[in-house]
Amino acid sequence: MIYVKNQRIKNLKEAEIIFCSFVPVGLEDYVNYFEKEFEKFTYLKWKFPHGKGNIFSEIIIAEKGGGNQKKKIFSFFTFKNKFFYFIFLPLNYFIYFCQSIIHLWKRNGGNRQRIFFGINYFCTFCGIILKKFGRIDFVIYRVMDFFPLPPKGIYRILNKIFYRIDKFCLNNADSIWFTTEGHIIGREKYGYFDRKKYNYQIIPLGININKFVIRPASEHEHSLVYCGVISKYHMFELLFEVLDELRNNFKNIRLKIIGSGPDEDYFKNLSIRMNLGKNIDFYGYVEEGELLKKTISESSLGIALYKDEENFMKYTEPAKVKYYLGFGIPSIISDVPVIARELDEKGVGLKVKNEKDEIVAIIKNFLDDAEKQKICKQKIVEFIKEINIDNLLDGCFKDTFKK
Repeated sequence: MIYVKNQRIKNLKEAEIIFCSFVPVGLEDYVNYFEKEFEKFTYLKWKFPHGKGNIFSEIIIAEKGGGNQKKKIFSFFTFKNKFFYFIFLPLNYFIYFCQSIIHLWKRNGGNRQRIFFGINYFCTFCGIILKKFGRIDFVIYRVMDFFPLPPKGIYRILNKIFYRIDKFCLNNADSIWFTTEGHIIGREKYGYFDRKKYNYQIIPLGININKFVIRPASEHEHSLVYCGVISKYHMFELLFEVLDELRNNFKNIRLKIIGSGPDEDYFKNLSIRMNLGKNIDFYGYVEEGELLKKTISESSLGIALYKDEENFMKYTEPAKVKYYLGFGIPSIISDVPVIARELDEKGVGLKVKNEKDEIVAIIKNFLDDAEKQKICKQKIVEFIKEINIDNLLDGCFKDTFKK
């Protein structure tokens, strides 16, 4: 195998950018930026192995002056049973790897250079292998998370494998873009990263201000919204207890749950057992569009609860809190990730301990105070300007390619 040495990208805007990611991960703003800024944009997106609903893998090719080509590609079955999920997980990834080779091997742009932009380690791994065969000229490793090693169980085995792939990507990517300082700290703690030896940048999660939506607080119904993976890690049991208590003050309060996940059926049954069926709406996966915009922007608060454990959330920046801000609503967020303190200090989020009485009191106080909601909206408008995704990406590309 011949390793192709790093090549300087001669003309950044005329290069082909290849974006490889799983869906849904809330990075459509990257897609919009790439389509706008590059002459040719290829998007290889894979359905998460645990993804449910109307989600599929596909490849999209957009070339200025040449229109868009879109093609669905094979996605393996989704298993509700965790045993079968883990048994077939290697096959899922093998299929994804083969698809990256099949669909990205041929260079159709003549002398056009190709930049591979991989989200997390598996996508980036595929890009590095393609580069070793001369199919790619430059690989950017966009790091979105870090998972500490669990004390036991199947995830301990999986994480050890992921660490090896992660280390391979760190050592072979041309540029590394971390989301937060915590991503570096976690890898240093586990002994396979030394910041002094690597070329890296930090780019926080941002928002497309052209899509920013905000409604006056007076138009809000009393409702909470959760958008993301439905799993026990996100503390739905506690959230349901909070909702049950809030019904004493807000009889018609609603909880809107957008997304799917391994514990979706469990929580649907739990909502029925707790007699919360009339107060909870399960939407499943909702595509970007008017329904999603209306559902989130008309809510009062976004939900971002996380267990206070030695897990990835201590080392990363949760995407959903800024996702909620993009629809003009603050989040109620566990005091676990570092960003919880920042959002609380800036007045665009509500930091809480994972205790029912405290969460109930803070939500009740917020919903009862129209002036507080109005001021929060004003602060969100100002904060959004600091995290304009176009400006953040412009800066990182200029630093990476010294333009």
